[in-house]
Amino acid sequence: MPESVNFDRMADRYDETRGGAERGRTVAAALAPHLLGETPPERARLLEIGVGTGLVSAAFVELGWSVAGVDLSERMLARAAGRLPGRILRADATAIPLRSGTVDACAAVHVLHLVGDQPAVLAEVVRVLRPGGRFGFVGAGAPDGSDISEIIQAMQATLADGASRRDAPDTVTRLAEQAGLRLVADLTLTGAGRPSTPLEAARQIELRTWSTFWDVPASKWSTIVEPALDALRGLPNPAEARPARIRTPCLIFESQSPGTPARAR
Repeated sequence: MPESVNFDRMADRYDETRGGAERGRTVAAALAPHLLGETPPERARLLEIGVGTGLVSAAFVELGWSVAGVDLSERMLARAAGRLPGRILRADATAIPLRSGTVDACAAVHVLHLVGDQPAVLAEVVRVLRPGGRFGFVGAGAPDGSDISEIIQAMQATLADGASRRDAPDTVTRLAEQAGLRLVADLTLTGAGRPSTPLEAARQIELRTWSTFWDVPASKWSTIVEPALDALRGLPNPAEARPARIRTPCLIFESQSPGTPARAR
């Protein structure tokens, strides 16, 4: 079983490379109506798993929610502390330090592919949710409609060698249902991404900005990634920004029974 991925190395660059506060507000606005249920916003309690620098949770606070967040990365949480004072905890999502049945909603945004034990995390989600509480999952966004995205997607498919992403919607749905969650909404968030040039895209790959590239072995880097970098640099007008459109899967689940402690607290 893989270990959970710690984002300490990205803390200083995370916000600028992941869309910043605007992305947080976009995600929160899309999730909030589906997570709220009959609970008034001023009484709604949300737990964000993998809170990171707090971009999404801070947007929920702006909407009137009471929010708590957990994350493995001390450096990411140091950034979140300014946005969410007193609302964050350093913890593994397989052992959430909250009592059972104490939150109305949980959210996991671009994080389930990074956790080592997905069934254990989802079991903890079920435990901390109140009966009828909801869990919002947001997976990896897929850019489309540009020559940049075509090259990057082909490269990523070759790197994956036929394996599906660990946060593929069908995989998450199967694991969530096994944990005791019921799928109630299947959405696609569609919006404009940050325009990028082929040269900038190549540079971000070289910097290993995305966790996909952190553990690529040298042999695959030279035979798969470097040809893709050459293709990006060889595109027409490589310093010209291409508009980006992002399609992001979003699933909403509902807890069907009271949470049961996984272990003594």
